[in-house]
Amino acid sequence: MLSDNLKKVYIFSGLDETELETLSKIVKQKTFNKGDIIFFDTEPYLGFYITVTGLVKIYKISKDGKEHILHLISPFNTFAEVPLFENFNEIFEDSFRYPANAMALEDETRVILIPGRQFRELLEKDTKICIKMVSGFAKRLRHMNHHIEELTLKDVTRRVAGYILKEQVNAKESDSISLNISKNDLAAYLGTIPETLSRTLKKLQDEEMITVDGKVIRICDMDKLKDFVV
Repeated sequence: MLSDNLKKVYIFSGLDETELETLSKIVKQKTFNKGDIIFFDTEPYLGFYITVTGLVKIYKISKDGKEHILHLISPFNTFAEVPLFENFNEIFEDSFRYPANAMALEDETRVILIPGRQFRELLEKDTKICIKMVSGFAKRLRHMNHHIEELTLKDVTRRVAGYILKEQVNAKESDSISLNISKNDLAAYLGTIPETLSRTLKKLQDEEMITVDGKVIRICDMDKLKDFVV
């Protein structure tokens, strides 16, 4: 059910069934394939999105043509929600645009669009939903702060090792992860370049923490990898 998917999203996790059903009446579902653009930063702001399946890349292109990945949005996380609250009155003007670009990185990437205008009207009618969403936003902010700390306080090798451990948790009981993004995208997300990423993976492999076979990374020594990240 749509309401079940909404319940899994951090900002809506505190809503009750009635509130989730009310919210589900205004949303729209869309499906994209790998490489499809969800929106460009030149397009008018329509609302924010939730990734249900697949993976979404949020990125900007600098003046010199280089791509900078800002976020990788995994299932049941939101993107493009900040403008809705940061520019509450401006977003409905024709001149307001998305602040970055969004692209699907996997086939059958399903997303939910929360239309900005209708969502604002819903919040104005039911302030309880606003209050319940504050806790969810705090969780999101904590996650973003953690990523910034990773980029600024840890060297590349520890960032790569930390990413592998995080993905292993998402893979549940498996000791292997499958890279569902290109090494170029992963390098950009981790704040490095593809050549450095390849050297780092080889270093971790030489130290017998992992093995790499194409896009599959298997953790050989979990304790050693965890100790290395700390």
